[in-house]
Amino acid sequence: MKVVKSLIDAEQLELPLPIKEQLMHQLLLPWSGDRDEAEKFWEEVSTCLILIERGDTDQDLADVDEDTEVILSYAIENPEFVILLPDETEPYVFACCVHADDGSGSFVMGSTSNTTQAMKMLIELAE
Repeated sequence: MKVVKSLIDAEQLELPLPIKEQLMHQLLLPWSGDRDEAEKFWEEVSTCLILIERGDTDQDLADVDEDTEVILSYAIENPEFVILLPDETEPYVFACCVHADDGSGSFVMGSTSNTTQAMKMLIELAE
């Protein structure tokens, strides 16, 4: 699992290109694609992206630090929305969760080939 706290780090994730393009589109959407505004928000307000990687297991997700566990659990149990990011070989799911009135929150994504309980729940919720 990877936790990233900036758009620059999100862009550097090793993902299939079509998935990365869709991810960046979703991350910039609240700012109508304005990259500078989005980056400024991510710097000022507590925001993160959690990537559940293909090989992650339920035990891997249980072994994270307490802060990450709380964020991940809350995001999976209370998403604003969950969508499918289509890809010919390996679709991903993408979830958005707002934690507070200031807009702070988290995004969670992962491959549909991952078999953790977290991913199973998100796949079921995908619109």
